[in-house]
Formats: sequence, C-alpha cells, structure tokens
Amino acid sequence: MYDDGLVSIEPGSVAPGATWEDAPAATGGDHTDLLVYVLDYDDLLADEAAVFVLDRLPLTIGRAAADDAPRVARDGDLLRVRDRWASGQHAVIEARGDAVVVRDLGARNGVHVDGRRVSEHRLAPGAVVEVGHSLFDYQRLPAAAAARVLRGARLGPTRTLNAEVAALADAIERIAPTREPVLILGETGTGKEVVAAAIHRGSGRSGPCVTIDCGAIPESLFGATFFGHRRGAFTGAADPRTGEIARADGGTLLIDEIANTSLASQAALLRVIEDGRVTPLGSTDALEVDVRWIAATHHDLFGKPGAFRPDLLARLAGYVARLPPLRARREDLGILAAYLLREAGVTRAAITAPAARVLFAGELPGNVRQLRQALRSAAVLAGEATIDLAHLPPLTMTSDGEPDGVPVAPAAATSTAATAAANDGARRGQPTADEMIAALADSGGNVVRAAESLGTSARQLYRWIERSGIDLEPYRR
Repeated sequence: MYDDGLVSIEPGSVAPGATWEDAPAATGGDHTDLLVYVLDYDDLLADEAAVFVLDRLPLTIGRAAADDAPRVARDGDLLRVRDRWASGQHAVIEARGDAVVVRDLGARNGVHVDGRRVSEHRLAPGAVVEVGHSLFDYQRLPAAAAARVLRGARLGPTRTLNAEVAALADAIERIAPTREPVLILGETGTGKEVVAAAIHRGSGRSGPCVTIDCGAIPESLFGATFFGHRRGAFTGAADPRTGEIARADGGTLLIDEIANTSLASQAALLRVIEDGRVTPLGSTDALEVDVRWIAATHHDLFGKPGAFRPDLLARLAGYVARLPPLRARREDLGILAAYLLREAGVTRAAITAPAARVLFAGELPGNVRQLRQALRSAAVLAGEATIDLAHLPPLTMTSDGEPDGVPVAPAAATSTAATAAANDGARRGQPTADEMIAALADSGGNVVRAAESLGTSARQLYRWIERSGIDLEPYRR
C-alpha cells in the first residue's frame, strides 16, 4: 500500500514468468501507468533512464530513424529508441479493459517480458520488457506516488525512479534534522548504510557517523566495543580504549545487524539510550553522550516476539525505514549499473541479451551489493568484449547471503576413488545433447527457460551448450 506520510510502501508482486493470462487484473481508480526506459544493453554507462506516462494508448515502440536521435523520445503515439536491434515498429503497448498489454509486432528479435519471449503479454506492475537491446519497466502507481517519481528524487549518490525509494527519500529529508531514532529494515545488500549516511548528512550534526557491525563482534567483546574500557579492566586490556558510542558523540551511531545482539547486551544498550550516559568497563565515571541512534537489520524485528526486547525496539523505532529489495525496483537498474561501473573505474561496458536477461530479470537475492559484484567482475573478465553469460558469477545465494553454486574442493582425506566417483556423478548431472536440444526447441531458444526445464542455471546450461557444440540460432523464435 502506498502512503504519502512517513509510512513504508509495500506493493504486491507477480511471480516471475507468469503469463499475462495468469496475472491479476490491475486495480482501477486513481492510478497512473508509467513506462520507464531503464537501460541500453550496448552502453551500460549511459544512465539515461527516463519515465513516460501511458496516458494515451496504444503506444508503438520502434527504432529511431536517425543515428543521432535521442536515446529515447516520445512523439505522440510513437516511442522511438536509438537501438539498432529494434525493428521500425517492434512492439505496441495497448489497453485491454483495465489491463495493459504488450504485443510483438513481428519483430525479428521478438519481445521479452521478465526474461521470457512472448507474443502478447498482460503486464503486471514491475514487469521488465525487452525491446531490441532496450530494457523498459512497467509501473502502475497511485497518482500521488507517480507524481513523486516524475518530480525526481535522490537517495545517497544516485537518483531514483522507484516510488518506494522516492517516498523514503522524502521522509528522510523531513526526519533527518530531528533527534528521532531510526530503524532501517531491509534485505542484505539493499543499502541500509546509504540510508544511514543520508540521515547523518541531513541531520546537521557536527560529529562523525560511526558504524558498528554487530555481526562481526563476538558477544564477549560487546561491552568493550560499545562502551570502551579503562586500562587493566580485564585481562589483556593493556591500554584504555574509547568505545564506539563515545566516539560518535555529537554525531550518529549506526548499529548494523542489531538483531545479532543478545538480550543481555540489548539491556545494556537500552540503559545508555535512556540515560544518555555510558560507563567504560573498569570505570565508575559515566560519560555523557549526545548520539543520534540508527539501527539496522535484515531481520523482521516486529514479527518474532521474544527474539528482541520490545522496550529497546520501541526506543529505536522512532521512524521505521523499510528498503525494498532490488527485484522490486528494477526501474533503477540502469541508474545503479552506471554508477557502480563508474565507481569501479570502468569506462565502457555492454552486455549480451541472454546475459542481461539472467542478470536484470533474475532474483538478485544479494540486491545492490550483489549487482555491484556481478557487474564489476563480469566487466573485468570481459575486458574490451561484451559481457556474456560465461562472464557472470553465480547469481543465487545461500540463506546467509553468500554466493551459491561455487565448486567446493574435496576434503584432503577423500580418497582418489571417492573423488573420481564424485566427479563422475557430477558429469552425470549434465543432460544429453538431445535433452538440451529438446529443451531449447520447447523454449524457442531461450536459454533461461530451457535451463529452468532442465533444473539448472542458465550459466551452466550455456557452458554445456558450448561444450556440446550446439548452435542456438535454429531454435530461436
């Protein structure tokens, strides 16, 4: 539900790959349909994302006539993209009752929605549409949220075209100058530190912004880290240490992954927040501190009674900022990709359509952090060439946020025979050439869909296809 106040925004979603017949009907009422031009596969550093209101349908998308035309521009019922892979009249977006549908106009390269080729598809909010080498995102938003997107917003180092992030940016601008504590909730890699830094910048506080990662601090070191200690306070305390709370005096303290603290540590922290005083270990003298408190975690502290002290939660949750996962803000993919690549010193980057479908239409459970790692490593591996599937790292993650699918070396004690048997079993996991051909034929040459039917990743299937010498072109529709 969208709200103009200091309330988090949680839109519904449609499972990736749902057909337009399966998608729920879009709601009527006071809403605005938007089409966001996200990025160009041939120039990932362009950062020319733009928003178009779908106020008059049908809207035909096709290739711009001139090479010096704008990257994307609308002229009445035509939307022209400077894209040599697009046909003159590639696709049309049209209304069907209260639904919005994209239809292939017979383009050679077809139309893809959420990574799958379609001839006609009912668009659910958040759907990504590929026309040639141009990626679009469809949104249906309440009129107020759409107006906010069209006005433009910025959070941290980049602008945003996502309604949730834009609303959060507006809220941060209002909450930052106050003394209200803030609790930031979001999946791993969604940018919680970026939000904390934006709050600190807007606070006007002269002190530093100090970050403590509770996931990296053993429970035995909690007191010494947060409160500091005097010399000789415990065995090994040869020198006094200033605690992180005192170091943040006059500024902001971000307590990252606060859910990892014990109930005893939470009680000690609550006392400091309530009293505004911190006592180093081994001392009887309390220090007065003036700290803006920000806490962050990827856990749902409100949904697990007993796992977190409710009185501490109440003190920290003066304002709750919920960050959407990257899969719910694909309209920002182009902006983020360009920023992350430039930040790494990359001056040129392009990506093939199959690799783009895996990367940009995939789940990316590691969110912006995973996008950064994937783009940077792929750009390095590709060099001057175009990023392809073989350059992408594993894009699935384990429950603890680590990359999944990375080969694990056998233990040193494993016998040669056992290792050989394991390797033989791994080889048996590869489908036969006939099985791969059948899957490719069924999917119209779509490697992502073929991989799903074979129970593997697109990256792995791409390797097997190359190893088997299979030509993809005869199967592409």
